[in-house]
Amino acid sequence: MSDLTDLGLSSYEARAYRTLLSLGPATAREVAEAGDVPMGRIYDVLNGLSGRDLVTVRDGDPTRYVAADPDAATNRLLTERRRELRDRLDRYEDVAASVGEELAPLVPTESQYWSMDLGDEAAARAMGEQLERAAESILSVVAAPYDAAAAADYEAEVDAYLERVGANLEVKLLTTPALVERGPTDRLAAALESTADFAVRTAAPIHLTYEVLDDREVYVDVPAPFSAGERVGGVVVRDGDAAAEFEARFREAWADATPVEPAALAE
Repeated sequence: MSDLTDLGLSSYEARAYRTLLSLGPATAREVAEAGDVPMGRIYDVLNGLSGRDLVTVRDGDPTRYVAADPDAATNRLLTERRRELRDRLDRYEDVAASVGEELAPLVPTESQYWSMDLGDEAAARAMGEQLERAAESILSVVAAPYDAAAAADYEAEVDAYLERVGANLEVKLLTTPALVERGPTDRLAAALESTADFAVRTAAPIHLTYEVLDDREVYVDVPAPFSAGERVGGVVVRDGDAAAEFEARFREAWADATPVEPAALAE
């Protein structure tokens, strides 16, 4: 037998309603006795049912109560439950939105850190491996720790980087004028002349070194906190939203940066 309590009635209200269906018009005492509802509760129960249009009150001496038609009663209860569920869903959605805003800065993306000194073989190998993951574009911003290191310290990394030029990729390098001047200008000039897919621009100041591969990965250099020109490692973040944010900032800075021409590097 289905339970009216599933539609929102208390156990006493369900008993009283069913009793009235079987008795027909009845007094509160008759309902209490036949429905096993305590006399101390029966008036509250019947008044509650009346307030929800499930029971009609017939004034008289004594007052009698009549159960509403079962189909009408169940439709009213179902309407109430739907309204309650909609209200509850609205509250849950509001709570979820609020919690999401609070937790968003705390939720870690898929990321990995590796220890890597500037200029060693492991760094050059890691540079090559990470750049090989790009299928469409490499957007690079280069500043610290390279800007405070000798060019010879990171020459192998530059070679690994330039190997990806001409591989049917969009490769853009945004760096500082000082780094271009003391970098491997001959190799940069040759790379610029070799393909239209490679471009270099300068801007200042730049405070972070990172690469965006396609629209899905970001590699961020972690400079040594107390030693200029040194690096402690790198972090890769595989997250589309993070990549989009870094790329948007790159392209905004790129639009205002100064193009580097091969002829200028040869001077």
